[in-house]
Amino acid sequence: MFWITVPVFFCGIFVPAPVFAQRKNPIKIWQQTQKAISALESKTFQQLNRTTFSSAAFQAERAGRAASFQRNVSARPVPSEPPHLPKVSSGREFASPVTLSVTDTPPATPVVFPGKSVVDAVIFDLDGTLLNSLSAWEHSGTNFLRTQGITPPEGLDEQLATMSLMDGARLLKEKFALPQEPEEILRLTLEPIRRHYFEDIPAKNGVPELLYILKAQGIKLCVATASDRELAEAALSRLGLLDLFDFVLTCDEVGLGKRSSLIYEDALYQLGTSKSRTLVVEDARYALETAKRAGFLTAGVADPHTPEADAQKIRAQADYYIEYFIGGVFKK
Repeated sequence: MFWITVPVFFCGIFVPAPVFAQRKNPIKIWQQTQKAISALESKTFQQLNRTTFSSAAFQAERAGRAASFQRNVSARPVPSEPPHLPKVSSGREFASPVTLSVTDTPPATPVVFPGKSVVDAVIFDLDGTLLNSLSAWEHSGTNFLRTQGITPPEGLDEQLATMSLMDGARLLKEKFALPQEPEEILRLTLEPIRRHYFEDIPAKNGVPELLYILKAQGIKLCVATASDRELAEAALSRLGLLDLFDFVLTCDEVGLGKRSSLIYEDALYQLGTSKSRTLVVEDARYALETAKRAGFLTAGVADPHTPEADAQKIRAQADYYIEYFIGGVFKK
């Protein structure tokens, strides 16, 4: 077995002895090895060349795209208003005024709706505050009386406006000796109004943007309304706003209208916030005064249906006055 460990020299080529044991020609093996090395070197150089070319082409293409992009950007007009809602990165009030919508002309001095640094929750009225819906309710009670052959007395609409829907129906039955039960009176009164809530009553301009901003800041939101729950939820759902509110509360559910603070106190209990950091937003003077007396922060909302005398009192009494939602509010 001596040949296993002793190298053999043949024609100047070092070949291990086992080659002979396997009966292979060492010259042929060497030639095949050199051929394989040459082929490998050739393939490697080709790959390097392709890589260099591809890299150069890629760099040239990227430079061309960058130049094209820069030309396109330079050619675009700069918008005068932000096309999207402002991003809210924290729960703090915006440091500078924010235009909440660009669909209408904002007031001369845009101002900021009170944010998380001021309030933890907002209780919104619905009709005339969030929705342009007061026209649907105009003369609803007196119109029902006319369908019964009764001429309504002057001032009845204003009296009904301060009551819950069911209390108003009870008043009509008792005052005019109507044959229908209050529930039926209410149903007949709401019948011509119902379609508008399900089909076409719009939100006030800037309301959706405002609600999203408040929600993004972690502020709790609810609705406290003298309207019917089904109608309120139908309109808010159709407008894509219902899910922004923690809950909806109606005067009929608490048993009293907004001349009592019960609906606000009930909402406060459900929100779990302090009264001094809970804002009540209303368009009706009597409701605003109720919330103010109860110790809430208040914000009055301008509406075309609000008498000018009431609007002036709202401006004087409220902590905030909302001329346009698209510009926020200003603090007195």
